Amino acid sequence: MLSTRVFLTAQLTAYWSVWNWYLRRMLDGSDEPWGIVALASVVFLLIKRQTWTAPNASTVIISSVIAILYTLGYNHLPPLFRGGIAVVAIGFSISSICYRRTLQTGIIGLMLLSLPLIASLQFYGGFPIRVITAHISSYLIGLMGYAVHPQGTLLYWLGEVIAVDAPCAGIKMLWTGLYLNFTLAAWRELNFLTTWLSTSFTLFSVFIGNIFRATLLFFTESGIVNAPDYTHQAVGLLVFAIVAVAVFGFHHLNQRQSPCAI
Repeated sequence: MLSTRVFLTAQLTAYWSVWNWYLRRMLDGSDEPWGIVALASVVFLLIKRQTWTAPNASTVIISSVIAILYTLGYNHLPPLFRGGIAVVAIGFSISSICYRRTLQTGIIGLMLLSLPLIASLQFYGGFPIRVITAHISSYLIGLMGYAVHPQGTLLYWLGEVIAVDAPCAGIKMLWTGLYLNFTLAAWRELNFLTTWLSTSFTLFSVFIGNIFRATLLFFTESGIVNAPDYTHQAVGLLVFAIVAVAVFGFHHLNQRQSPCAI
């Protein structure tokens, strides 16, 4: 049977260019280095495991197929996508060796979060999320009796212009919410279905929380409510605290979920 140490060493070596890119990306200041927290969490969870098993035949086959796909797409995929393939491959191996499952979704989720994602998510997803947030927030504010008109990421009210700025896209809250969700899922060894449900709930909670935050901040930024300068940050922290409590509550309700083979 293939040695665990040999298998993991060979797999890590096969993706050496990803680790080189990862290190440079973390050090060049182009992205938030939050991925290190997710990676450290994976290491902690693996140290917590007392027994490891040798990789079985299906793990070797899956790893080989992923490695072939990585090789074929190497010259056509951007570094972040290549990194995603690499960490998913490692995640499958960890699932088999450490958890005796084909797929430990919480671990793979943390592995994906360990990549430098925030800047890319902000660049590609920030604007459309802000547009959606501005339109829904304007509708909610209108229900309260204020005639607010959205245009792109801007809210117009009585000649005032209030911008739904980049932080209001909620990308960092999204990352942190998913990190909390996947850490709990890995810690409690939840199965694929329960982790998928908890992830969907987390995404929904962050989306609603972000709209709630933008709606509240309209009243302070427009001057309708006089508030100190730190209110913007305080509202963000309060909303995230509510989202975190909701995620914890969802996991608590599902903590007795029986693990399955996948």
